[in-house]
Amino acid sequence: MMNRTCERGRRSMFRGGFDMLMLTAIVVLLAIVFVPAAGRADDDLPSTVSVAATSKVYLEPDFAEITAGYSAENADVLAAQKENSEKMDQILAAIKALGIDDKDVGTANFSIESVYSYKDDTPRIVGYRVNNSVKITVRDIKQTAGVINAVFGAGANQSYGLTFGSTKAGEAYLLALADAVKTAKGKAEVMAGAADMKLSRIKSMSERNNYSYTTLEKGWSNSAVRAAGAAMDQSSIGNTIMSGSLEVTAEVDMVFELK
Repeated sequence: MMNRTCERGRRSMFRGGFDMLMLTAIVVLLAIVFVPAAGRADDDLPSTVSVAATSKVYLEPDFAEITAGYSAENADVLAAQKENSEKMDQILAAIKALGIDDKDVGTANFSIESVYSYKDDTPRIVGYRVNNSVKITVRDIKQTAGVINAVFGAGANQSYGLTFGSTKAGEAYLLALADAVKTAKGKAEVMAGAADMKLSRIKSMSERNNYSYTTLEKGWSNSAVRAAGAAMDQSSIGNTIMSGSLEVTAEVDMVFELK
């Protein structure tokens, strides 16, 4: 019995030692296989070059937008409303007389606000101000000065600016976007060549969400129109409004793999 017990003990010790040896061998094998692979991971990643490019397209505007109106102030809110309504009727009639389509005239803002006196540092309502303005889309650029003359001639005393636009701005933006991509690729090729490498494939390409659409003023600026509106009575600004050009900007970011 004692011999059998010893024999079983030796077999158990042998099996345990063998298992430990196998476990050690597996660990060593994994170290040989995976450690070098991990070390090679960064080396196997392709080199890349990141570039950004901007492109601009210029075009002539084919419509204008004028925002103007009337502000009336009175101690009686109903009197202020009545005055404002009468003046706005005159302004709208003047616009209609020029042949501007109703769909191109819309209310831009209407508000009634309290007017305060701060005598003795105590706020007190002394009246009310009624503001009403309309946005007018002028489809014929040559009519712009005439519309402004008519609006202020009819009694408008507030101007919120003059802007120009183009119905072809969307097409112009796509052209600018395509050119920006070509420019970005050209920059990447120059950088790669300087490093004795060549472009491989595009890894990523994105459009920046900052679509830019700017009027290059050659005539009156928005601030100038606003100042004229505040000072104008029955006088005319003549034909001094100039539309200038529109600048449409597109920007892209691209990443290329190198070889």
